[in-house]
Amino acid sequence: MTLKPATIATALLAALLPVAAPAAERIADPFDRADASFSRYPLNLPTTPQAIGRLTNGDVCTDPESDLDCEWEDDTGVVHIVVGEENIIAIKSIDGAALGDRDIGALDIGTARTRSDVLAKVRAFLPEIAIDCREPGEAGEGKGVASCGGSFDNGGWIKLLFGPDNRLQAARIDAFQIN
Repeated sequence: MTLKPATIATALLAALLPVAAPAAERIADPFDRADASFSRYPLNLPTTPQAIGRLTNGDVCTDPESDLDCEWEDDTGVVHIVVGEENIIAIKSIDGAALGDRDIGALDIGTARTRSDVLAKVRAFLPEIAIDCREPGEAGEGKGVASCGGSFDNGGWIKLLFGPDNRLQAARIDAFQIN
């Protein structure tokens, strides 16, 4: 049997390149996986907020009426809520309606928008997390809004909000309770 140089080169190149694994397999811890799916800026760690993107809550970060300090939006539409003097990212969220049909990397939602499709994607991405839903009227999220979510072992959690039309309104991940 005679091997052509192109065949040898292809075989060598394939042997040298790492096999790409899905993102879900690359990060074992479900909280870290979910966190990384929203953005590259990790929750619960100090950050330089200006590196994230644009300030979305006016010219001043501190809102004396709330515990939330700053909201910084990255170029994919993820809002990062930064708190305290150390600039800790406490929450990341996306506005599903504002993103329209654009792909959502958060929780591997992709282009899914209906409640059943989004929940199927998120449950496949985070099989370790029990995701429960509260129907409109019991969710406490506004008229006609359903809320689905689950908690991580470290105390963090995710929340998905669906409007009266059963389409995704928002997705968020919280690192801890802000008091």
